[in-house]
Amino acid sequence: MSDGGSYDAIVVGLGAHGSAAALALARRGLRVLGLERFERGHGLGSSGGRTRIIRLAYFEDPSYVPLAVASWDAWLALERETGASILTPTGGLYAGLPGSAVLDGAIRSAREHHLPHEVLDTDEIRRRWPIFVPPDGAQALIEEQAGVIHAAAAIEAQLALAQRLGAELRFGRPASGWRPAPGGGFEVETEGGKVIGGDHLVIAAGAWTSDVVPDLALPLSIERIPVLWFEPLVPVEEVGFGRLPVWILETETDGSFYGFPYDPGVGLKVARHHSEVFVSVDDVDRTLTAADEARVRAFAKAHMPGADGALMDSAICLYTNTPDQDFILDTHPAGPGVAFASACSGHGFKFAPVIGEALADLALTGASELPIEHFRASRLVAAP
Repeated sequence: MSDGGSYDAIVVGLGAHGSAAALALARRGLRVLGLERFERGHGLGSSGGRTRIIRLAYFEDPSYVPLAVASWDAWLALERETGASILTPTGGLYAGLPGSAVLDGAIRSAREHHLPHEVLDTDEIRRRWPIFVPPDGAQALIEEQAGVIHAAAAIEAQLALAQRLGAELRFGRPASGWRPAPGGGFEVETEGGKVIGGDHLVIAAGAWTSDVVPDLALPLSIERIPVLWFEPLVPVEEVGFGRLPVWILETETDGSFYGFPYDPGVGLKVARHHSEVFVSVDDVDRTLTAADEARVRAFAKAHMPGADGALMDSAICLYTNTPDQDFILDTHPAGPGVAFASACSGHGFKFAPVIGEALADLALTGASELPIEHFRASRLVAAP
């Protein structure tokens, strides 16, 4: 049963990356349809949680740095174009013992790409930001060009501008399947068996990626991530915007934690990067548990005691992880004209404008000038 009409491009999923892809395609003058299974601005996937860190001294791998630089510029350009408040510079602090992934990786990226930075010892960290109690012997890389992306505002700016440029966006409309069309292009099936045609297809389904591209048998795992906001035990002026940087601190015994400056009415956001709690995407416990809170408070008591105040708010976010923690960004072997992205292992939001452009490139031409070869799915699975 036809759902009426055909489009130049269909985008499945309208979170951070799907909204960016819809905008990138609309900018190129295409007739775009976007489909989202949930309501506009929902927080059930990987794009909720109010805020995201953007940083350049990328501890994961230096290859991300050019994409981070381009994304920073793109977010600021989107601010100018829409008038939305999207990116707030704060500076960044990435700390750990020498030899730790966070510290050594950040230093490697900063040096390889000649990013302005400092490396501080424990005493200097404490002097500048008394709220931190780093492990003895820890160091921190400090960079000025880091900050906070306001997640809901960022996605809404991309959606609104895509619509202004002619994109049609439908919410509460999950895609139940898709296939190459007999005469070329693709057919996307929505609820009730309705079918929509499109010449090109972009899949940005986040934690539901495996449901939308099951034939690839992608080795993805869904991780339940509790995010907490606390009332600080120190004056808010000491930990607010303009005073506290965004930060990542790798502990000696319990992995890495990250956080943001105090946001009035919400609090200090603190979370563990990776929880090791894996779930089914359609069966996620969205309630903060006592164990969730205790783990973050244990970090705060040891390394950020001024954050160990009353719990103000919480949320459950989802990471969709690849085995190597790098992105998947590729064309699909079903035929030319279809591209997809994974939800990026918990560190992909900041790259949304660039990933959207890359998805548009891949769907329209099968290739991109952006440095994305490292993210091809072929490193993880053989084409069916």
